[in-house]
Amino acid sequence: MQFWPNRLPRTLALILMPLLLAGCLLGGQGSTISLLAPTLSLNHDEQAESVDWSVQVQRPVADAMRDSDRLLVRRTASRLQVYPTAVWLDSVPDMLQALLVQSLGDSERFDGVARTGGIRTRYSLAIEVRHFEAVDDDGQMAIDIVLGANLVHQRSARSVANRTFRAGGPIPSNNLDDIVRGFEQALEGMVPEMIDWVQASGIEAEARWRERNS
Repeated sequence: MQFWPNRLPRTLALILMPLLLAGCLLGGQGSTISLLAPTLSLNHDEQAESVDWSVQVQRPVADAMRDSDRLLVRRTASRLQVYPTAVWLDSVPDMLQALLVQSLGDSERFDGVARTGGIRTRYSLAIEVRHFEAVDDDGQMAIDIVLGANLVHQRSARSVANRTFRAGGPIPSNNLDDIVRGFEQALEGMVPEMIDWVQASGIEAEARWRERNS
């Protein structure tokens, strides 16, 4: 049996490989890659109503360009470019799934919150990533996030509610710190709205089913 000398652990190799590839694509061995890990600071309402049902967050779906770890910049309505020397901590869908699972769980409004297959849940939150990019309009920078959300009753596989969430706005510059903070602020405005919507939509669906069965 042959062994690969100095073999890296598999998890470390998986982390390093996208960075090495990005470095090659962005200009050779001398390129420095910034790894972006947005964090959200949410104020959860401790007095908010809680429910006795659980919810799972599916991995969001996205087109090929947005289903990656690259930070995108939209120059025109039909032209996307990659921000050089920067990658997200994970692919955009995986990063959003992790942020939503954590935020829904931290809200303490649900009996349980998990990724798909983690626990048996009554509802499933399906997300479509439509826009997740910075926008450069002749030097005027902004953030644009658009997510389509669908709340599905697991047992019947029926959609009980759907909504499009939009967030973003101007940022001071194309500096990487300003861009990342712009994404954080946009998500900090969007995620609480989504938590309220998931809970309210589930409560309304439960009331409809009780009425039908009464």
